[in-house]
Amino acid sequence: MGVKYKLFIVCLFHCVNVFSQIDSTKQEVEEDYSIYENVNSNTEIKIFCSPKVFDLSPNRFVSVGYDYIHQSKLSFSPLGNYKSEDKVTNASSFNLFTHGLRLNANIPVISKTNILWQIGGGYIKSNYDGNTSTDTSNKNEIKLNETLINYGLTSLNINSTLFIPLNDKKFLLFQIMGEQNGNYNFNYIQPNISNTRLSTSALYGKRPHDRFQWAIGVSRTYRGGELNYIPVVLYNYTSVNRKWGTEILFPARAAYRRKFNSRSILLAGYELEGTSYRLYQTGINANNMELRRSELRVKLDYQRQLKGFVWVAFQMGIRHNVSYNVDQLGSNNKDFFRCFTGTQKYLMLNEFGLAPYANISINLVSP
Repeated sequence: MGVKYKLFIVCLFHCVNVFSQIDSTKQEVEEDYSIYENVNSNTEIKIFCSPKVFDLSPNRFVSVGYDYIHQSKLSFSPLGNYKSEDKVTNASSFNLFTHGLRLNANIPVISKTNILWQIGGGYIKSNYDGNTSTDTSNKNEIKLNETLINYGLTSLNINSTLFIPLNDKKFLLFQIMGEQNGNYNFNYIQPNISNTRLSTSALYGKRPHDRFQWAIGVSRTYRGGELNYIPVVLYNYTSVNRKWGTEILFPARAAYRRKFNSRSILLAGYELEGTSYRLYQTGINANNMELRRSELRVKLDYQRQLKGFVWVAFQMGIRHNVSYNVDQLGSNNKDFFRCFTGTQKYLMLNEFGLAPYANISINLVSP
């Protein structure tokens, strides 16, 4: 069995709708409910809150999409020891387009009133097209640019979400994700299982009614490009007239939602995307390089039902580079938490210019 199949198991999703048929010719006997008047029940019925809120954008079980970012300038600094506040100087610049396929699946394993457990997986490919250099000096910046164009960046993940209601209003939410990210292509360059990146989060929240839920918690995440531990806030709200609302998981994403009818909605907001990619076989003289990629996407997202559980989503906006720097983990190959007080220096400081982007996806959603 190949290495790629050991790292990622493709989730197959199978939905079954069971309908019962009623014989309209059959005459039903009216039941006498008076026989239950003297029946006493000593069993306490416990009610649990639902994970859903009215009119949220549909939860996607399977999603197939394509992402395109218009040409923008990518600048690489020479190798060095840079502080986070340093500027990119003596940079080598290249104009690059970014595009690629995106696949995601989330399958409910247990779906009961007192527990909801989902597992899923994702695949994101970022291909780079653009100009290379005819410079024969074999600079490190040129090597990194050629690596991106030749191999791109690939991300595979397996994730799990656990929703545990405590009673009719309170709940716990846990998430965990393992990622394999890098400039590998399963052919010339193979990923290494020891370079798996782990993200987790835990939240405690309340759902006062069917139109509102909130939660607070902490997260171990790579959305900022490098390892971070941050507080998170969940805030999902639907107005009384059910025409508008909010979908917020701060700081990862936030959106204002406008519902036109039961078949179409529009979201306006932002999302922070990012992770850390291992760079293999670049030809650069450095040990265990990690590309810390993160970008802020300000966007409009229009979602519409095509038929039944099949929806299409059109997304467009502006991509703003947050981080594209390179770290060197050294011979011990151990990742680190820089935060605000860390003294670790960057190997390269790189910048991507502002660029418009578009995304289209076909989605199989939950009922």
